[in-house]
Amino acid sequence: MHSFTTERLLIRPLAEQDKDTYINLYTDVKIMRNISAPLTQKAAEKAFHASLKLLKKDKATTMTWAIVSQESHKCIGIQALNWQTTDSAEIGIMLLRESNGKLIPEEAMGSLMEYAFNYLAIKTILANYKKSNLATKRFVNKIGFVPLTSPSRNDSDTYHEYFSNSHWQKELIKQVYT
Repeated sequence: MHSFTTERLLIRPLAEQDKDTYINLYTDVKIMRNISAPLTQKAAEKAFHASLKLLKKDKATTMTWAIVSQESHKCIGIQALNWQTTDSAEIGIMLLRESNGKLIPEEAMGSLMEYAFNYLAIKTILANYKKSNLATKRFVNKIGFVPLTSPSRNDSDTYHEYFSNSHWQKELIKQVYT
């Protein structure tokens, strides 16, 4: 698992120093409204330590990165890949509220997709999100995800979209390092 940079961001493996950001994200009612019920402080701490533990496994099924502003050097969010099969993974991102409206999701998630396609041999990336999450819908579609099922046949409250390696053409990563 590597760290990498984009124009404005450092994307690095989740570390102990990211605990406060992680807990703030998972306990924030407004951030969690389109994901699930917010966690308690204790449950968020437990989830954080479980995420760190997963990163130490040789064949982790979930990899989590901290999103750090290169300008402020502050952790502003997290993103993860959760393997579904040997060559497909679900992607997810959470940002602190003050980082919204700055096109950070497109840059952070786009760079993670590039990393997954070029360094992790992922063929397909999945995005699942609630239909009520209009911000996610906007940026996922902006990146180029397409529906797994037609909207008229999808009667759940969740969109299921995908992006394949063969369609990837962006180059957002500036440098990859260990």
